[in-house]
Amino acid sequence: MASDGEGVERLKAVLRRYRSTRVKGVAVDERPGCVYGMLTREQLDDLAEDIEQLKVTMNKIYVSVLLMLVGLVLNILLERVGVL
Repeated sequence: MASDGEGVERLKAVLRRYRSTRVKGVAVDERPGCVYGMLTREQLDDLAEDIEQLKVTMNKIYVSVLLMLVGLVLNILLERVGVL
Protein backbone atom coordinates (compact mmCIF):
# COMPACT_ATOMS: atom_id res chain seq x y z
CA MET A 1 0.00 0.00 0.00
CA ALA A 2 1.32 3.46 -0.85
CA SER A 3 2.14 5.82 2.01
CA ASP A 4 -0.56 8.31 2.91
CA GLY A 5 -0.01 11.96 2.15
CA GLU A 6 0.20 14.78 4.66
CA GLY A 7 -3.46 15.65 4.19
CA VAL A 8 -4.59 12.09 4.87
CA GLU A 9 -2.52 11.94 8.04
CA ARG A 10 -3.96 15.26 9.21
CA LEU A 11 -7.50 14.03 8.51
CA LYS A 12 -6.86 10.81 10.45
CA ALA A 13 -5.55 12.82 13.42
CA VAL A 14 -8.62 15.06 13.34
CA LEU A 15 -10.92 12.02 13.17
CA ARG A 16 -9.20 10.50 16.22
CA ARG A 17 -9.63 13.76 18.17
CA TYR A 18 -13.22 14.08 16.97
CA ARG A 19 -14.11 10.60 18.20
CA SER A 20 -12.40 11.16 21.56
CA THR A 21 -14.11 14.52 22.15
CA ARG A 22 -17.57 13.26 21.18
CA VAL A 23 -17.39 10.32 23.62
CA LYS A 24 -17.01 12.55 26.67
CA GLY A 25 -20.29 13.75 28.12
CA VAL A 26 -20.33 17.54 28.21
CA ALA A 27 -23.42 19.54 29.20
CA VAL A 28 -22.77 22.34 26.72
CA ASP A 29 -20.63 21.19 23.83
CA GLU A 30 -18.86 24.12 22.18
CA ARG A 31 -16.73 21.91 19.97
CA PRO A 32 -17.50 21.60 16.27
CA GLY A 33 -20.12 18.97 15.52
CA CYS A 34 -18.42 17.48 12.48
CA VAL A 35 -15.00 16.75 11.03
CA TYR A 36 -15.31 19.62 8.56
CA GLY A 37 -15.93 21.97 11.47
CA MET A 38 -12.84 20.70 13.25
CA LEU A 39 -10.69 21.14 10.13
CA THR A 40 -12.07 24.63 9.63
CA ARG A 41 -11.42 25.50 13.29
CA GLU A 42 -7.81 24.26 12.98
CA GLN A 43 -7.27 26.33 9.84
CA LEU A 44 -8.74 29.42 11.51
CA ASP A 45 -6.51 28.93 14.54
CA ASP A 46 -3.48 28.59 12.26
CA LEU A 47 -4.48 31.76 10.41
CA ALA A 48 -4.94 33.61 13.71
CA GLU A 49 -1.39 32.65 14.73
CA ASP A 50 -0.07 33.81 11.36
CA ILE A 51 -1.88 37.13 11.73
CA GLU A 52 -0.40 37.64 15.19
CA GLN A 53 3.08 36.99 13.82
CA LEU A 54 2.39 39.47 11.01
CA LYS A 55 1.31 42.09 13.54
CA VAL A 56 4.56 41.66 15.48
CA THR A 57 6.60 41.94 12.29
CA MET A 58 4.69 45.03 11.14
CA ASN A 59 5.22 46.68 14.54
CA LYS A 60 8.97 46.03 14.28
CA ILE A 61 9.04 47.52 10.78
CA TYR A 62 7.06 50.55 11.98
CA VAL A 63 9.49 51.16 14.85
CA SER A 64 12.50 50.78 12.52
CA VAL A 65 11.11 53.27 10.00
CA LEU A 66 10.16 55.70 12.77
CA LEU A 67 13.66 55.55 14.29
CA MET A 68 15.22 56.04 10.86
CA LEU A 69 13.07 59.13 10.25
CA VAL A 70 13.91 60.56 13.67
CA GLY A 71 17.61 60.03 12.96
CA LEU A 72 17.27 61.70 9.56
CA VAL A 73 15.50 64.72 11.04
CA LEU A 74 18.13 65.01 13.79
CA ASN A 75 20.91 64.79 11.21
CA ILE A 76 19.36 67.56 9.11
CA LEU A 77 18.82 69.77 12.16
CA LEU A 78 22.39 69.26 13.41
CA GLU A 79 23.77 70.04 9.95
CA ARG A 80 21.78 73.29 9.78
CA VAL A 81 22.92 74.33 13.23
CA GLY A 82 26.49 73.64 12.17
CA VAL A 83 27.36 70.93 14.64
CA LEU A 84 28.07 68.40 11.90
